[in-house]
Amino acid sequence: MLLSTYQKVLELFQSGNGYRNAAELKEAKITTVQIKELVNKGIVERVSHGHYWLIDEENGKPENYRMIETCQVNPRAVICADSACYYHGLLDKEPEKLSIATLKTDRSRMQLNFPVTRHYYSDLAFEQDMQVVDTPYGSFRVYDVERSVCDCIRFRKDIDPDVLQEIIERFLARESNQMERLLAYADAMRVGRIVRTQLNQLDE
Repeated sequence: MLLSTYQKVLELFQSGNGYRNAAELKEAKITTVQIKELVNKGIVERVSHGHYWLIDEENGKPENYRMIETCQVNPRAVICADSACYYHGLLDKEPEKLSIATLKTDRSRMQLNFPVTRHYYSDLAFEQDMQVVDTPYGSFRVYDVERSVCDCIRFRKDIDPDVLQEIIERFLARESNQMERLLAYADAMRVGRIVRTQLNQLDE
């Protein structure tokens, strides 16, 4: 690769805060052969099909990079359940698998460099209680804390019991917890009885 081309690629990635997708690279006249060469040399990481990151050995990846990269690969995805609780500060340690929500009709492939647990939602439930987090590296969507706690109880078979207990205990200890919102969502999802039982067991 010519030095001028290499410099052009670096500047392109740096202007995108480290991330670029295949369409942007193609528009800049960067070929797939050139990108493959950079990947093989360990200069660029292939995040997923058509998505790349300029490796920064000094600073590493940005905070919450798994959430950012997931929503780059599928902008319709939403961070949910225990991963959303981690984002909201109810867990100290990020779950090994990133929990994401997509519509039942969304069958797009999401092959990433880290494990993902995918939950499928109906149209009605999918758009409720969602917020968009903007970062210099891209935005990601995440459910709010009350809904996320409720979803953790709904998906408790997929979550370590100790992790679920930590989430509920920390939520109950929060002065800002909005129990009415949590229970309203639980009732809407027809899991109100289960959620109340789980909350009461730890609140006794």
